[in-house]
Amino acid sequence: MGGRVRILVKCSTCKKSLMNPDVRVDDLPSIHLGAKVIEKTGNIYLSQIYGSLNKKFEDVDDIKDSVALFFCPHCHNPFPVHEMCECGAPMIDLNLEVGGVIKIGTRNGCEHRSLQFVEPDDMFSLFHDQDKSGLS
Repeated sequence: MGGRVRILVKCSTCKKSLMNPDVRVDDLPSIHLGAKVIEKTGNIYLSQIYGSLNKKFEDVDDIKDSVALFFCPHCHNPFPVHEMCECGAPMIDLNLEVGGVIKIGTRNGCEHRSLQFVEPDDMFSLFHDQDKSGLS
């Protein structure tokens, strides 16, 4: 499993964890996001492995290049958008449990994402914790 970094996230509004142990992607608990795709509302479960594009769809269709509106499955508030992706779709911000943010594109199939940390110690904490688990 070397070279894989696990991303654990929470809602920026209600602060509840978005990690779902019941739905597994890449053999690990998934990141659970509420989603509206075209006219359907459901759930999308993302891999917690940074860089993995694996996901599962529930009650919404897997439509290539569609742009989803993502929201917290707990408080139903939309995730913040502070920038646009180079593909032209909004990028949402998901708060990391260790501090910092992961930005992901809302277009199905887009591979652009980034990790941002305000405090360098948060970045070191993320990678240090991964070393202990044997996943990084």
